[in-house]
Amino acid sequence: MIKLYKIPEIFFKNIDSFAEGTLLTLELAFYTVLLGTALGIIVSLLRRVKFPPLRWLMALYVEFIRGTPLLVQALIVIYGLPSLGIKMDRKILAIVALVINSSAYMSEIVRAGIQSIDHGQTEAALSLGMTRKQNMLYIVLPQAVKTTLPAMGNEFVSIIKESSLLYAAGLFELTYQATKLAATNYYYIETMIVAALIYFVLTFTTSRLLGLLERRMRRGELQ
Repeated sequence: MIKLYKIPEIFFKNIDSFAEGTLLTLELAFYTVLLGTALGIIVSLLRRVKFPPLRWLMALYVEFIRGTPLLVQALIVIYGLPSLGIKMDRKILAIVALVINSSAYMSEIVRAGIQSIDHGQTEAALSLGMTRKQNMLYIVLPQAVKTTLPAMGNEFVSIIKESSLLYAAGLFELTYQATKLAATNYYYIETMIVAALIYFVLTFTTSRLLGLLERRMRRGELQ
């Protein structure tokens, strides 16, 4: 039987552990979105080059990452790289795994944003003497990123939730902390409900803040 009255007690009694796991989860999500977006932009641009083998390689990269589970990718990175002599802190390895995964999705988001920009703007830029590189960097890409901010925000929310898979790699994020506490207090369901509520607060708050930012940007465009 679930003892709901135990939930507040479990939370406040172990608030330090939950706070530690929550902060690590947010840290992972922040760096993943930041670096994943940068790598995703690079991948999306490389898929537009005139050298076919490079385009095919980037397309294969995106399809492979999107077609395999994040947990499998994380385990390969976290345990595979050290076996090859690449020694890093486990948190950094976790970020690397998340960035690799996120970049594939971000590249598709950015690519869709680039394709949504009217080709007439490119023609106008070229007629004014800009190179194709300048047009992409100063005209197309800024607009593409701006139009895809909502999708990027959704990716941030997804990363917050998907980072829970890293508990299997022994990273002290929120799910790991909850699992460890449940093993000692024997209130497994109640402890996991606490973790679920924290995840909900994180994702709900993030979604609302991103929605507010999007509305303000739209109002700015209308003025």
